Amino acid sequence: MTDALAMLDPTLKESFKQACLDFAAKGDYVPDVFIQLAQLINGSLRRFPASAFNTTWVAQNMKVPSITSKIGIIRRFFVFWKERDPQAISNDALQLLAKTKVYNTKSRNVLSDDPEKSWLSDDEYEALLTSVWRSYEDGVFSTGRTLILLLTMQYARRPIQLAHLKIKDFRIASPGDSSGLNGPVISFPGAKDLGAATEFRDSRVEHHPLPIHLWNLFKIQRNEIRLLFEFQLGIRLSDSEVEKLPIFTRAGRIETAVSILTGHFGVDWHNNLDNKLFHMTSDRISQTVAWRPNGRRDIDPPLSHRTGRPIVVSATRLRHTRARQLARKGVAIHVLSYWMGHTNEESLKAYYNDPDEDARKLNEKMAPALMPLAMAFAGNLIESEDQASRSNDPSSRLEFAKAGKLTNVGHCGKHSFCATTSVPIPCYRCRHFEPLVTAPHREVLMALKIRQEEENQALRIGGARNLLVPIDLSADILAVQNCINRCNARKLELGIA
Repeated sequence: MTDALAMLDPTLKESFKQACLDFAAKGDYVPDVFIQLAQLINGSLRRFPASAFNTTWVAQNMKVPSITSKIGIIRRFFVFWKERDPQAISNDALQLLAKTKVYNTKSRNVLSDDPEKSWLSDDEYEALLTSVWRSYEDGVFSTGRTLILLLTMQYARRPIQLAHLKIKDFRIASPGDSSGLNGPVISFPGAKDLGAATEFRDSRVEHHPLPIHLWNLFKIQRNEIRLLFEFQLGIRLSDSEVEKLPIFTRAGRIETAVSILTGHFGVDWHNNLDNKLFHMTSDRISQTVAWRPNGRRDIDPPLSHRTGRPIVVSATRLRHTRARQLARKGVAIHVLSYWMGHTNEESLKAYYNDPDEDARKLNEKMAPALMPLAMAFAGNLIESEDQASRSNDPSSRLEFAKAGKLTNVGHCGKHSFCATTSVPIPCYRCRHFEPLVTAPHREVLMALKIRQEEENQALRIGGARNLLVPIDLSADILAVQNCINRCNARKLELGIA
């Protein structure tokens, strides 16, 4: 800002700098917002050079949409500075700022019906989720890329929260844990709470239950990150050192961190493995969520049924989608605020202003009758385990757990990550699933229906209900029912009672 501040009196310039430091340290805004404020003031002073912040300077800037759209934070900064230095801005200029109305440069995407900007439809969300898993299964997506996408879709966390995640943020919680949860847990560093002293992991923690399939994926990613660090640094890491590592990073990021810590800060990088420099940046996380991991698209998302073009994906759009899904399930606004990591409920009211909800419910009731049943179950029936494509591979067996016992329901016809889970619910919609004709598929169906009833119950903070599985299990229920129907038909052909 050297050129922008060139015309200010030296005393006023120093006062401005100190006000900037104090305003940032106050912690009312995340760093990105403060940086934006500095950029706005910088641009305004370059556009309208001034030796003082007076009514003339304010009046000139009120004609600039980028300034008036952010007038709120600009106004708060000048009030903050005026309280500390009466000479900061004239009283008339401050009054003019106070009377300026916000200029909205664009409509809110939350309220928009634009199929490429607003929330995803249920069909688009399901297609996106299926595409992510298939891309991972086919080796197109890395473990890290897959985990980033799934965490964003399931938890609606902001990119900066995923960027700050460490391996230690994934753990198994025991009874009495401070999170109030049992089993696999993920603890997201907060992103927007007020009063945080710094921008890196110095805020409240948001605990959420972690489903087993994401826990298994995390364990693979943890091992890959450990091997990456050990290869790049040429050392062996202890388990306690591994806990400090970021869950998302790249080889180039590690090299840069070591260079900066050693050359610029003059410290031992080995003792600073928990430094934020080792983490992937939030911008890179955002690009990955948008299916542009290297700044460009290497594979298209699935097509949207509304536009006929690839689905436009962004972290913000996925947050809008998850918030709308939960609001439509009847989740109380204060609970949704907790789930989304908001510090107030005002911004969430738009999700409850949903005039087409009645139309959606009507369509939802009609969908089962209109949906082609052949698309619900895509696997191939087998009459015995000998007919399975991988009958000699014990890991291909898919088992259903009930009353402490495991019952075989079929086999996976392809080596894939999802075959490592002991809950085969997603398999009924997988083209590689080979269900046994005589397996107890009806018990799987009953378990799914019970789970759907639990999902339909009202949310409560600290409850044991797992929000991370698909909120609507109707597609899975339909697939299992379709499998049962085909098994029953085959039993009649074989003369099996």
